[in-house]
Amino acid sequence: MLEKDHQLYNSNCLSKKEVHSWIVHGPNLDLISSVRNFGEYLSAKLRNAVVSIRGKEKKRDESISTSQLRQIFIKMKSIEAKGGFIEKKGSRVMENKTATVEFLMLKPLMAYAKSRQGTTGMMRLVERLDWAIDAVIGASSYEEKQARFKNFCKLFEAILAYHRAFGGK
Repeated sequence: MLEKDHQLYNSNCLSKKEVHSWIVHGPNLDLISSVRNFGEYLSAKLRNAVVSIRGKEKKRDESISTSQLRQIFIKMKSIEAKGGFIEKKGSRVMENKTATVEFLMLKPLMAYAKSRQGTTGMMRLVERLDWAIDAVIGASSYEEKQARFKNFCKLFEAILAYHRAFGGK
């Protein structure tokens, strides 16, 4: 049984407040820096974490691989390709409720990936993406939800880009 008591288990980069700010207001230089640190954490820093396994300390790769994120990323891009949360019917613009449901279904998909993988990197990433999904869904109008969804896509893409830049597989 893996105990999550290693020194890198809790990451102080990319806080809940920062995730919410990115989703609501979009990226800025400080937030980009936090995402950069988080991407480095997910790949390079967690690669050789010292963990306690049955009372013995061992090096273990607690990072995440790009392939583990592919399903979540593909689903997000699918929603984005369909126009996101805005649906046009003739001259009317309305909320695409199917997109909202598909977007919310990212949460169980991520929970499954987290339980299957079980690494610190996956746990910390899912935590941040859960915060981001909550911030998108918390919008008061479908237009605002659409803008927040675009910021969600940018956040996820930035995390993946920095993850790869720091040697993520």
